[in-house]
Amino acid sequence: MNQKTVLSRLDGPVRLVAVSWARRERCVPLCSVTLRSGLEVSKITHIKVLGLALFAVFAFSMVAAASAFAESEWLWQGLAIPAGQELLTDTEGLLTLLVLSLTGVVINTIDCSALFEGDVLPGGVDLVLDAWTLPPAQSLIEELEHLPPVIGKSLDCVTESGVTGLCLAGEETLLWVDELNLELGLVWETLIELDGAVFLDHFHNVAFELLCITAAGDLEALCSGLTSALLANVAEVGVLVEFSEAAGIESEELLCVDGTEEFHVAIDGNLVILHEGGGLLSVS
Repeated sequence: MNQKTVLSRLDGPVRLVAVSWARRERCVPLCSVTLRSGLEVSKITHIKVLGLALFAVFAFSMVAAASAFAESEWLWQGLAIPAGQELLTDTEGLLTLLVLSLTGVVINTIDCSALFEGDVLPGGVDLVLDAWTLPPAQSLIEELEHLPPVIGKSLDCVTESGVTGLCLAGEETLLWVDELNLELGLVWETLIELDGAVFLDHFHNVAFELLCITAAGDLEALCSGLTSALLANVAEVGVLVEFSEAAGIESEELLCVDGTEEFHVAIDGNLVILHEGGGLLSVS
């Protein structure tokens, strides 16, 4: 059984909780969660002190944030998810990474298609637990290991443009997730905010390593940061997650570091999030 550490809001404040389940043998429609006294990591294959520290800081900051966003909820079949339970989700779609110059001009577009497994919980909390390549292969996307020949399974993306860009157009670009490892309790967390008449989903940490081919050789960069997307209910389908131009909003850019060099990446495109067991998922 795998054990994951998640955030939930039981009787008010957001707390660390734990759920144990066998991968892909998940409870439907709702799973019960139980409180746990803290964040425990039994095995760390490579140390990520900063990432774990940021995860802990976020966990406690959510106590205050949850009350401010309490009016926003995930719904299943029109009803709010009960306290102490989670709803299992699959999110799929095409995202475009926009590599920006120092002046903010798009110099590369990189298309990536993926499937994300996750949970939605009471209080507008959403968790991304795993990332997968699309069916029929559907392989788990792993973190990059710097101990060849074991480097971890990557997502194969395509660089669509880049005349003056960092990455060569038409070449394959590889992407590994970072700070996303269910066995280590590392997840990507989001929280819904009602902003006027629209719902925003704030991703509190998105991180990945990118490897592409340039005229000067391989470019490897770690990209991370906060970003946001627009949520829209789609009748008889689920919830559409829209970034940047697709949403008519400006999603926050991610900072990418290649050694001593830095550049920014914006996310564009959209995903559809569905309940894994069927039924209509929505936001309110």
